[in-house]
Amino acid sequence: MSIKIVTDSSVQLTSAEIEQYDIQIVPLLVGFGGELVPDTTVSREDFDRQMAASDLLPTTSQPPIGAFVTLYDELTADGSQVLSLHITETLSGTVNAARQAAQLASGDVTVVDSQSADRGMAFQVLTAARMAHAGADLATILAKIDVIRRQTHVYLFVDTLDNLVRGGRVPKIAGVVTNLIKLKFVFELVDGKLKLYTRGRGKKALIKAQTQILNELADVTRVESAGISYVGDDEVAAAPHALMMKVAPQAELLVERTSPIIATHTGVGAYALMLYVVD
Repeated sequence: MSIKIVTDSSVQLTSAEIEQYDIQIVPLLVGFGGELVPDTTVSREDFDRQMAASDLLPTTSQPPIGAFVTLYDELTADGSQVLSLHITETLSGTVNAARQAAQLASGDVTVVDSQSADRGMAFQVLTAARMAHAGADLATILAKIDVIRRQTHVYLFVDTLDNLVRGGRVPKIAGVVTNLIKLKFVFELVDGKLKLYTRGRGKKALIKAQTQILNELADVTRVESAGISYVGDDEVAAAPHALMMKVAPQAELLVERTSPIIATHTGVGAYALMLYVVD
């Protein structure tokens, strides 16, 4: 019995990876005060520019349950199983929509909260897809992606709290104060939840934090795969990329703009460092 892999558009995958492993992607929805459209139809570069220029915070939404049901029924019609991996439920209701759809679908569907996002989630999705193509059974795949999840480290480097403030995630006064003193924040995604890792003044504080993170991991582990996803101009990723290549040149690295869904929450100038490490 074959296993087919489904994920959502918050994931960071290359077109070659999607095509090679026939990964099915359900799009989340995004818009600027009007009709919401699938974020896969939006240019990431144009979205970042529009968000930087707009007074409106983009609106996002999880995929409709019906979109999942239709896809699940299509994929399982030949007797195949579906493994559906999604963005952590603390950032989106997508995984819960997928769970409800799995109950309504006709075939055998297993839904997993990746407790991650972007390239951090992609480490699990790619592993599952490769193992499925090699003929592994569902239990073996689930056990392996659990290991991948525990050995993945995700850090978010935030240049401004503007989007978090406008989204109601921090008080307005906090955004005003931190912007006045140029305070920057680094968060770590732990068990699917963002926790403060450190903070400091100016952009140099972000690179200092990244250096500390990479040096700590280099002492006890080896970075096998990594991702740097960013919001805004390409220069946002330039310094993090250079540092990554210096400290962990052996790592398979993907540097790309993040999806509009993630960009909406983090704001322009933010970037994420995602690392899969092995002993």
